[in-house]
Amino acid sequence: MLLTSCENPITLETVVHEDGSLDKTIAFEKADSATALSNIFGINPSSGLDSARGWSLKTVAVPIEHNGDQTGTKFNLVFKKHFGSANDANATLDTKVDSLFQVHSSFEKKFRWFYTYIRYTETYRPINRFKMLAASDYFNQEDFQFIARLPNEGQPISKADSIYLQILNTKIYDMYGTMAIFNEEYDILTRLVKKYNPDKKWLDTLRLKRDFIYRHIEKMEGDFNTISIEMADSLKIPLVPREKALADAKELSRGLNSRLSFMSFMKDGKFTNIITMPWTVVKSNADSVSGNKLFWRPPVTKFSFTEYEMYAESRKMNTWVVVASGGFVVLTLAAWLRRKK
Repeated sequence: MLLTSCENPITLETVVHEDGSLDKTIAFEKADSATALSNIFGINPSSGLDSARGWSLKTVAVPIEHNGDQTGTKFNLVFKKHFGSANDANATLDTKVDSLFQVHSSFEKKFRWFYTYIRYTETYRPINRFKMLAASDYFNQEDFQFIARLPNEGQPISKADSIYLQILNTKIYDMYGTMAIFNEEYDILTRLVKKYNPDKKWLDTLRLKRDFIYRHIEKMEGDFNTISIEMADSLKIPLVPREKALADAKELSRGLNSRLSFMSFMKDGKFTNIITMPWTVVKSNADSVSGNKLFWRPPVTKFSFTEYEMYAESRKMNTWVVVASGGFVVLTLAAWLRRKK
């Protein structure tokens, strides 16, 4: 699941208004029709009180061709919704659900005499959803520093950095990912054995066969629902009653499967983020800027284990303050000259 290769282009766009309200757009390119109701943001176009609902949706069919032959239809899906504040947006897009992508918005407005400043940030939360293996066990400070300075999509990368990135991806998917799945599957198998065959000798068997179980999981592809039962059968561990053990295994694996599905989709994501500020942009960490519109194209590695922040700062001149200050200077100068005479 983690090694499937299929790009998932997604564009997020936010129009920031000076009163703090936001117009959000989320677009999926060449997506399945099911994405309209079930997606990594947990949003849908249904009406209702749920903050995840009430999005407008525009759907455009896109015929897909392979080697010159049309093989099916995908859809470009464009969701739109207005939020009264960044907090309202966070209630929908920054929910702590393991199978959803979390985007945190922040709006700050400051008066600085001659200018008023607006600072708006969007932060992609880490997409790593493994619960039984710390990333710090596999990645050191140099790895995280390398990730932080990685250029975004479309920007050049040196030969040395390209090689380092290949090695890093091997550590992420072939080493860390496999061990993380093993830890969670081993835990599920241990819980099943304790419940359906608590004889101590079978727990000893599990401990002695850890390497065998790891190698089996390393070669696994497809359905993870029954891997614990398959491993029990391979090790000749009877689970009684079998029907209940099988149902329990599927239930215990449900959370892991949903997290694996989310991470697999995100691994192949191609993200473009666009923010439109209300006034002149004076500071940002964007890849490119066009007027008051800013663009970011971060590779998924940027927010695999750490947060990735995109910020923009804009300002407008406070005309009334300039006029008042100019008038004050003129009056002061006039009073001074009159007194000098």
